[in-house]
Amino acid sequence: MGIVAMSQTLGSLGEEIGRAVARTLSYEYVDREIVLRAAAEFGEGVATLEHLTEARPSLWERLSETRQRYLAYVEAVIWDLAARDNVVLVGRGATFVLQSVPHVLRVRVSAPAAIRARRLESRQGLTPDAAEVVRHSDRERAARIRFLYNVAWDEPAHYDLVLSTERLDEESGAALILDALRAPRLCATPEALAEVRDRSLLARAQAALLANPVTRGIELFLQCSDGHLSVSGRVTRDDQRRATEATIALLPGATRISCEIAVVPPLFMSTPP
Repeated sequence: MGIVAMSQTLGSLGEEIGRAVARTLSYEYVDREIVLRAAAEFGEGVATLEHLTEARPSLWERLSETRQRYLAYVEAVIWDLAARDNVVLVGRGATFVLQSVPHVLRVRVSAPAAIRARRLESRQGLTPDAAEVVRHSDRERAARIRFLYNVAWDEPAHYDLVLSTERLDEESGAALILDALRAPRLCATPEALAEVRDRSLLARAQAALLANPVTRGIELFLQCSDGHLSVSGRVTRDDQRRATEATIALLPGATRISCEIAVVPPLFMSTPP
């Protein structure tokens, strides 16, 4: 069992290396499917979610709370895939979403920009403008990760293994990752697996509540431990309470669900001095 979370630059062979690792281990390989699953599950546009995870944030996004909802959708899918284990996750901030999970191998794959540009020219038939395409991609992704997670995308300290493919092909890169996966610390304990399942259930609950227009603006307190998902808080209308309970009840994987939600009319919800 294991999880590989990869960050790659355009033209770095990261996709090829990730697929080779997944193929060797019979793991699931997931990259753009993260966004496709989030769009299908939560009813948002694919292009919108792809922009969230790949492009430089716009001024509207910096001032809007909508991005938090979109990000919750993507992160819920990442946690769900991690809970299933035996997966190679590429991009979409997976290395940062799962950074607290001890049995995740976080990998960075890159190469000098000039080499990556030549690969794009030869493999994808791009014009000599490939160098600008590479620079633009690097700027956009770095700005996005900085905006979402307040970290430097290319900082080696954020990864367990950093590969430069200047002189590595996909087989050599995959072999280094496979060797790193043999480290004892990457053998998941039952406690660690249970923690990931709890985090997954919690993330999916938060995303589901954000996806429902009736429950979207409600401030609720969610906890999950040993599969027991609990939701508490106060709402102003009974339909909000009922919608919250119905949404939570539809989530698979919980061993027990507790909802302690009080309906308090607005007149009585003033904050004490």
